[in-house]
Amino acid sequence: MTSPAPDAAIQKGRKLIHLYRRGVGGERQNAGRLLMTHLRTHDLTLYDLDPSLPVSQEVAALDSWRETASLMTRLGTPEQDEVLTQLVDAEDLTETELRKLLDAVDLNKLAEVRADGWAYTHAADSEQYRQAARTIKPAEVLAQTGSLAQRMQNATVAAHFRLIHPERHIRASGPVQQRFVLGLVRGLTGQPGEITETGVRAYMDVEQLSRLRALLSQYGGQAEDAALRAAEQLGQQLGQAG
Repeated sequence: MTSPAPDAAIQKGRKLIHLYRRGVGGERQNAGRLLMTHLRTHDLTLYDLDPSLPVSQEVAALDSWRETASLMTRLGTPEQDEVLTQLVDAEDLTETELRKLLDAVDLNKLAEVRADGWAYTHAADSEQYRQAARTIKPAEVLAQTGSLAQRMQNATVAAHFRLIHPERHIRASGPVQQRFVLGLVRGLTGQPGEITETGVRAYMDVEQLSRLRALLSQYGGQAEDAALRAAEQLGQQLGQAG
């Protein structure tokens, strides 16, 4: 059992950290000196005061401190539920932290709470969003960008799109035509397509598919010409640079 003296030293050290972080000018410098003296006097490190900090007595390490890193240390503790609501919206998590957070978060529960707002933003049906969210795998969330909540929202929007749009297989010969079709799919639907051996797989309604085929028929040849011109220009630029 920890004795009262170390407990008191740790509590005082945490107060000094708070003063250092919140202080400005001379007040901050003074708090830093007091903190360093306190750590050395009681043989403590910054890690002893806050597990999100390094095992060091160098006060300068506090300058790179992130609140989210401190919150991450409370996962797996009785305080976990309190910090999850903050962490799911944190935008500065590392990939390692994000994966750890993902293991602690119930994605279905997150979608249940946020679906009404997500659906309102996109003028969609919230129950359909909840249905779509139940199909999402962690890898699909990690493939997105932003906070965990933003990633889950983006993954839900994509899953909802797939839910209400039939899967289509558009034939396209050669890499240029396939890339052209990918661009058409993105432009018409706002969602990515996927290159296959024979063309592109995409999720589109009848109107979108009809429009894509018309554009492909009308401008497919121009795509080939544009690709050839781009290749020639690239060669010219490289030659001039060399």
